[in-house]
Amino acid sequence: MKRKKLVFILNNFLIGGTERVLLEIIKNLDRDKFEINIITIFGSGPIEIEFRKLGIPIFFAGPKKYPASLLFKVVWILSIPFILLRLMVLLRKINPNIIITSLYQSDILGFWASFCLNTKLVSIQHDVIRINLIIAWFKTIAFKKANRVIAISNEVKEFLIEYFKVPASKIEVIYNGVDFEKFLSFQKADKDWEPVFGTIARLDKIKGHIYILKAFKKLKNEGVKLPRFIFVGNGSERENLEHFMKENDLSNVKFVGEVLDVGEYLKQIDIFLFPSLSEGLGVAIIEALVAKKLIIASNVGGIKELIKHNKTGILIEPTNIDDIYKTIKWVLENKDEAIRLRNASFKWINENRQLFDIKEVSKKYLEILN
Repeated sequence: MKRKKLVFILNNFLIGGTERVLLEIIKNLDRDKFEINIITIFGSGPIEIEFRKLGIPIFFAGPKKYPASLLFKVVWILSIPFILLRLMVLLRKINPNIIITSLYQSDILGFWASFCLNTKLVSIQHDVIRINLIIAWFKTIAFKKANRVIAISNEVKEFLIEYFKVPASKIEVIYNGVDFEKFLSFQKADKDWEPVFGTIARLDKIKGHIYILKAFKKLKNEGVKLPRFIFVGNGSERENLEHFMKENDLSNVKFVGEVLDVGEYLKQIDIFLFPSLSEGLGVAIIEALVAKKLIIASNVGGIKELIKHNKTGILIEPTNIDDIYKTIKWVLENKDEAIRLRNASFKWINENRQLFDIKEVSKKYLEILN
């Protein structure tokens, strides 16, 4: 049987939840049924090496490296016509049956390319963010062209219907999947509870990291002995966060930067704190649930589909420093209850494994792509 040609259009190979999910999806697609290619429009990144291990052809529609910060945005905007042209040349050469896009830049450029080539388009949607009106208009048009839209949570589905007017009949909800066997190995026994707090996310304002540090400052000012806290990730906010940490002598806080394999640090963590201001679902939370961590996360977006307050974790108001502070203090003062809640959380994710195990999730993608 002739293999179906797929092209995944990605923004880049930075280390993020979206990129990790796409890596796992591609890794689990049947190569006897699909011939897979990848094209990025934003260049490369640290996780490219993991995609290379799959033995899949990778192409760059834009430059492999871009300048930093504001200059990057200017250069990329000016380059859009050339990137689109290069993208179309690559797609004509590959001649795919289906184009799969993810995140709004690849959605928009992928739409124009698929429209010009009359190729089927599948768009995977991760966010519940109200982007600026011009980009939203382009993306709304892209959704009209898309043959299928995959939402990573019911919250994302409702957002697509309300904000982008995507017909419900076009949307399929498929939760993010993780490698269960891998993350099961990062569990800690009850007797090894310390506790150690931590989080895994890019260091961006929308992830709400500053509110963790402000809550820690409040604990320190009250004379509470601070637990260890591990920040895994990198981003534009790192300098500000490290400055706040040093200014307030939060010596138990550690920034480890960007890492390809989070297992070394996830295994150390007992409590996973995720005060994001907006989240379509949060693959890092699923990973932490499987790794049997107590989850403290924002009462926003698709997180509410994973965390039921005091049943599968603790929900907080993300910008509310007092709420975060009181929750951390409760965990420190109630070890047995915290461990019980952690164990109940793992029981829930394990009972719902068919929704979140990448092997099962990939089967759902297989059905759509077929």
